[in-house]
Amino acid sequence: MATLLITGAAGRIGSALRPRLLAAGHSLVLFDAREPDPPVGDGERFVPRELHDRAALETAMIGVDTVVHLAGIPTEATWDDIVETNMTGTKDVLEVAAANGVLRVLLASSIHAVGFVAEEHDAPSSVPGDRLPRPDSYYGVSKAVMELLGSLFVDRFEMSIVSARIAAFAPERPHSRRARWVWTSADDLARLVEVTVGLTEPGHHVVWATSRNSGSQVDLTAGERIGFRPVDDAAAVLSDEEFAAMPDEEMRWLGGSMATQPLGEPAP
Repeated sequence: MATLLITGAAGRIGSALRPRLLAAGHSLVLFDAREPDPPVGDGERFVPRELHDRAALETAMIGVDTVVHLAGIPTEATWDDIVETNMTGTKDVLEVAAANGVLRVLLASSIHAVGFVAEEHDAPSSVPGDRLPRPDSYYGVSKAVMELLGSLFVDRFEMSIVSARIAAFAPERPHSRRARWVWTSADDLARLVEVTVGLTEPGHHVVWATSRNSGSQVDLTAGERIGFRPVDDAAAVLSDEEFAAMPDEEMRWLGGSMATQPLGEPAP
């Protein structure tokens, strides 16, 4: 089993992954400015620092096999904040990982890196996981930059990096209309972490980190090439009646409403 460093471990995704990765037998190093909830338990170590604290990153990296980089601003924000946290923060994590010989990394990219691709629900499996970026926001730009940093560090340091385009993450079941096609379950994301832990050859893999949702526009082939085979399906846990009762959403682009809100301003 591996020792995993999770940055942003107190966030929604980190909190959902923790019990799943512990149950799989891994040891965890939790890195976040906030205390994790539930509190740190057996098999876990907590480093309470901000992402820009290089000394703390060095400490957190001790004994680590794989990094799961989740930390960052999770939505639209000002350009300066996005650059400092999402772009420079990712660069720092990769620099410290490479310097410490930690060569396997999962980067939490996003559907918003390709958020201005048109949604076409009559064209299933039409958007490959490694499609060129078409961001919908400054946030989306930061995720495209994250992917480019992944490519750079693979080429420079022969690392194994997965840039995981996470979509509508919800641990147990989807909570929106768009998630009917782009839901990411916690179990399937944990499966992608396991795939990353098992990588042995250098390479950069840009993949859809979504579940296997019926009729989805996303093409899971890029992930399948490295052994990622999600199994959950939004259609199996969301009835037609529940879907019909959900509020309408922006459905013209993969990025949903992020593609229409003002640049640099968080959603209301």
